[in-house]
Amino acid sequence: MRRVLVLAAFLALAAPHVRPADLSCSLKRMYDAAPSMCGYDKYVRLETGVTYTGGLFIGRTFNRITAVFEGNEARNVRIAGNGAILDLQGQEICIAYCNNRLDIENCVVITGAVRFRGYTSPTETERPTGSVRHVTFYAPHDYAVRTIGCGTNILIERNIAIDAVDTGSDFIYVTGYASEWLPTGTNFAFSQSAGMPGLYDNWSFHSDPAKNAAPLRHFGVICEYG
Repeated sequence: MRRVLVLAAFLALAAPHVRPADLSCSLKRMYDAAPSMCGYDKYVRLETGVTYTGGLFIGRTFNRITAVFEGNEARNVRIAGNGAILDLQGQEICIAYCNNRLDIENCVVITGAVRFRGYTSPTETERPTGSVRHVTFYAPHDYAVRTIGCGTNILIERNIAIDAVDTGSDFIYVTGYASEWLPTGTNFAFSQSAGMPGLYDNWSFHSDPAKNAAPLRHFGVICEYG
């Protein structure tokens, strides 16, 4: 039933229509206003038929000059989509370099990706966990779902990904340089260094027949560094 609702929202998006201006707002704005409840620091409840724009970053960033992680500690976040449309506009919903949780479910994501970034060293372990469930991705930039340096205790279940966009080589986080060994345009891409996520009943498609015939356009294992 949930998949039917998500597909219905996707088909409505594809059809010609006029959306009132007041039915669109920033995803970050919704995050900032979200309350703490049900064990989450931020419980973001979205509305059916509303388009939310822009990406969302949770966690810390890596300073390539000082080689330290910077920023505020992350929070445990749930995005309850309820059939909403998330137009990420080429950005991401990303949780990075923390031991917190991100759960996202029941929505349509266009022109963007969901990314989990982790890090492990002899002195530090930062591996986010969470889930992506019942989400339809259309034309996601780079990937629909990508895990880097994490994977254990992440669930990827009953998602649909269509036409991931190859934007060129992805970047090595420790240098900021693009690597030809980190290709984009794969619907679901994972690294193995910290375990694989749980994958259940996900569907992948490319409208270009040549891309659709290539297995690595659907599911791929890509390391952190290329």
